[in-house]
Amino acid sequence: MQRLVLESEVLEFARVSDDDALQKIKSLKVIHFIKQDAEEMIMILSVEFKDPKTKLNDIFNEPGLEMQVLDRSNGKYTLFMKSLPQSDETGRIFATKFWPIGGYMMTPLEVKDDKLKMTFLGSEKLVKVITSIMKENGFRYKILELTDANLPPSSPLGQLTEKQRRVLTTAYNSGYYDLPRKISSRQLAAKLRIGSSDLIKHRRKAERRVLSAVLNLG
Repeated sequence: MQRLVLESEVLEFARVSDDDALQKIKSLKVIHFIKQDAEEMIMILSVEFKDPKTKLNDIFNEPGLEMQVLDRSNGKYTLFMKSLPQSDETGRIFATKFWPIGGYMMTPLEVKDDKLKMTFLGSEKLVKVITSIMKENGFRYKILELTDANLPPSSPLGQLTEKQRRVLTTAYNSGYYDLPRKISSRQLAAKLRIGSSDLIKHRRKAERRVLSAVLNLG
């Protein structure tokens, strides 16, 4: 089970989806997913618009969408929302490719500072499907995190990206940290099929994160 966190510019999402609704949002945050499958998605979310005069129906107007205002204060709405994942083009893509393989969206799913952050949970196949969907639709993004969701939050390895964890565990299992050392940096880089400079970069970042977690230095 893997956890994938992607980030993209809101402008990029508007370009691909031909929908500028997100550009009118100052902040959006999914508080809790109640249900999500190929038939429907139910969630609690908060949203605030850049222009206080903007109405909810100006933004959330897809077919099959049900919405209830739970609270409104300081210009921010808290909403109960129920929608059909296939109610728009993006939803249809996910309904046909994402949901059937057991993928889930999870928090953080938010818009902040004109950036869209999306989090997915699922098998290794999920990562390939998600990135394939993005590429097929010309969606530019960056991966903020790709980690093993099976690791407990308290595990120092849970603080690493997949690549950092792979470098560190391979180095350890190959005897890189043994005395005397059983494998050189060059041999380790060849084993991982990466360049020596990349090996040093990922290993040092991994070591620093693990030490920070173990020593509780933050």
